[in-house]
Amino acid sequence: MLSQRLVRQRPRLVTVTRVHHHQPLPRPRFSSTEAQKTSSPSVVGAGVVSFAAGLGAGWALYRNGTNDKKGGASPAAAQSPLVTASVTTTSTPDLNELGLSDQIAYTTPPTSEDVTQQLNEHAFTVRGAPGGVDRYDGAQLASNSPCEDAFIHGSFSSPFGATSSGGKWMAWAVFDGHCGWQLSNLLKTQLMPFVRRSLADAKPTDKSEVSEEAVQQALKSSFTTLDDALVKSATAIIESDLPFPEKARRLEPAYAGACALLTLFDPQARKLHVASTGDCRAVLGQKTADGKWVATALSQDCTGATPSEIERIKAQFPDEPDVVQGGRVWGLQPSRTFGDGMWKWTAALKKNLRYHFNGLSLPSQTRYKNYKDGPYVTAEPLVTTTQVPDPKEGPSFLILATDGLWDTMSSEQAVDLVGKWYDRQQKGVSVVEPEKQSQDFGPTILGWKRQCKYEERKATFRDDNAAVHLMRNGLGGADEEMVRGALAFRYPNSRDIRDDITVQVVFFGPGR
Repeated sequence: MLSQRLVRQRPRLVTVTRVHHHQPLPRPRFSSTEAQKTSSPSVVGAGVVSFAAGLGAGWALYRNGTNDKKGGASPAAAQSPLVTASVTTTSTPDLNELGLSDQIAYTTPPTSEDVTQQLNEHAFTVRGAPGGVDRYDGAQLASNSPCEDAFIHGSFSSPFGATSSGGKWMAWAVFDGHCGWQLSNLLKTQLMPFVRRSLADAKPTDKSEVSEEAVQQALKSSFTTLDDALVKSATAIIESDLPFPEKARRLEPAYAGACALLTLFDPQARKLHVASTGDCRAVLGQKTADGKWVATALSQDCTGATPSEIERIKAQFPDEPDVVQGGRVWGLQPSRTFGDGMWKWTAALKKNLRYHFNGLSLPSQTRYKNYKDGPYVTAEPLVTTTQVPDPKEGPSFLILATDGLWDTMSSEQAVDLVGKWYDRQQKGVSVVEPEKQSQDFGPTILGWKRQCKYEERKATFRDDNAAVHLMRNGLGGADEEMVRGALAFRYPNSRDIRDDITVQVVFFGPGR
């Protein structure tokens, strides 16, 4: 999420202008200040120790020489062998090869082919999922570098025993990070174990049916338990005997923040359980008897601009009238998040972290003078349970996406786009359609005056992946000049016109 929004600026190729680096930063989630792997703490600690040992040995050899006669080498040199790094030896570069031209050689902007390649770089389609799912598509387009979004998808054993679908449930989730990618990346591997453990604890001992309320409470508990483990452990971490590098790696995820949207599908009951913190969004699309596609919200945006969230926070902090201003909670856009320790820790702990452990200077003490101790945001999600329509009632699908998509279109527009895409697929209509002429759309403008937005007159249906289809239309659709322009801006400039975008689209079918 973008740094312009402060903590979350609105939240995962091609030739020289790979979209990897084309991805702009969405505006930050905070406004107080203006899929990547992380080495484990143990590996980092070992590396640091090894490096220190090698450095000590090298210094001893330098100081005492390489004399190996008796008494010629120091104890340190004798005990610590010299560590040599693998260094590539090259010849001196010949700068004459750069020539003498007075003309600047710019990198080329993405072509139409580059655009398609970039949009499909992280795209996937899965068929043959456990009962009740025909197919699902996914895609991701970064604006930040590295991308602050993350996602997961897959099946897991039914928490309540075997079912007719082979004992499998399905899960899809998207995570929108801000103030860094560290926490969204961590949630990819850490959230589901907490969820599964919490659901297992909700199973009645008398083998009776698990209620919807029990499932919803289990999801809330899993979110808050994980967040407490990340945030409330800060004092214990800094007071521990752990090496400093390991303390830093354990504190780092809580310095960042992440919105999370998790959807669980029970194929036997045909129920969708959706847990949401922040402003990622899930929507169900269903075709009615008259052939129209109807959108049903499965989640609610949790931000400082949501009336129910404003009411909740002000009731919690009645003596702090400035806690929510301009759609933000002390400068932070989402009102429910994982991490964001700087909005949850006490002033004394934050000062300690800032002075001794490189903690963030957020929220701005200059801008938010009346800020106290909080915690002002929570990881407790809003949870809904929805019955997925029987296929006999008409086809249906689920769209879940980070706010990078929802910045460009409404839930209704997204359902309409996927619905029309689905209808074309069912009719066997060729996915590729004749190009509309760019000049029909007027001049291309991207900036403060206009950001990436879907327009129905520019709708295009050229992609065979539903998630890519949504992303392309959000960037300009058939307006090729607009789409190429949106991807021509790379991080950090891209952040002002588009955010990281992560989308998954799930098409439901009859149970197996």
